[in-house]
Amino acid sequence: MIGMMALPNIQPIYAVTIAIVIYFGVRVFVGRRKKQIQKSVGEGACAVCGQRIIKNKCPNCDKTN
Repeated sequence: MIGMMALPNIQPIYAVTIAIVIYFGVRVFVGRRKKQIQKSVGEGACAVCGQRIIKNKCPNCDKTN
């Protein structure tokens, strides 16, 4: 476990606690990052100009057509 490797003379209960905290910390970080990316990307990106798609239309390409 990471707690055992970090400090060689640590008690096992502390090593388990450190491992659990790291596990859930990473899960929370990844979950928040995934939501942030999902929010920034939205429905996708236009293949022509790269603008963000809003309501299934590209605001840049659809206003010129």
